[in-house]
Amino acid sequence: MQRKWNAFGRIAGVSAGVMAFAGACGWAALRFDDPVPAFAERRGEVRSVLRDSATVEDGHVVQAVTVRSTSGVTVPLLIKRPVDSTRSPLVLILGGHATGRDAARLIPDTRGRVVVALSYPYTGPHRMKGLEVLKWAPDIRQALHDTPPAIQLALDWLLQQPWVNAREVHGVGASLGTPFMTVAAALDTRITHVWSVHGAGQSRALLAHNAKESMPAVFAPLAGAVADVIVGGPYLTPERWVSRIAPRPFTMINATEDERLPRASIEALYAAAHEPRTIVWMPGKHVQRGRPDIVRALVTTVLERMDRSAAD
Repeated sequence: MQRKWNAFGRIAGVSAGVMAFAGACGWAALRFDDPVPAFAERRGEVRSVLRDSATVEDGHVVQAVTVRSTSGVTVPLLIKRPVDSTRSPLVLILGGHATGRDAARLIPDTRGRVVVALSYPYTGPHRMKGLEVLKWAPDIRQALHDTPPAIQLALDWLLQQPWVNAREVHGVGASLGTPFMTVAAALDTRITHVWSVHGAGQSRALLAHNAKESMPAVFAPLAGAVADVIVGGPYLTPERWVSRIAPRPFTMINATEDERLPRASIEALYAAAHEPRTIVWMPGKHVQRGRPDIVRALVTTVLERMDRSAAD
């Protein structure tokens, strides 16, 4: 997850070197129209499903699946479900690009749920140097805009499976996944409870904050503004969408010492949400695979709260 933020930081860093060009192209005059029709077009319909061989691990069936749309959008999934399940609640997870669908493996016991993690619909390089970031910026932007419809496409297939209870569907956006899961849930009422785990609003502020790693802090706000346009942040920033989730519950779980997310951006997302909404503060820093204690604590907290909400 940290590498994803660093990739965006590099976009912001390189953007600082092209400010004059950006101004000449009229970035400020760009229009940001309603993206919903484009989302629907990119979602398309399920065209094909490729299933890898399933394995049994610690009482769970684990299987990699790739769903392809008639539009060309491809969604890699990893499914982890109880061996003896019939129809079980669905937990759909979108985290960072580095973890992708392997996020399902971070949950040792699904507690009777079907856990499905997604990878982003991006096939370009994840490690880039210098101006190479600008070469791949259109592909990154397209992949990010394809992610909400990719989530919906995954649901189109998953909710037809005999082991999924379509009446209880949890959408979990972790870290970078928060904006995309929020957009998808705003558009798709099949998601019955939305979870933002170490997520925040204000995409421009987030990009500027993380750009400080690659440039003097004085340039970061302007670089973040340009990078926000490059990746399509004005369309996707979650505080624009989160109010549409109500009356379904929206739960945020955040870290008190998160070095990746400014506190103001976290609070902006919560302020934009409508009731029923909840925010839970936990000690520690931003979630990433190199911090297993934080990952374990988050998994336990989310699953326990899901158990509690199911009992209510």
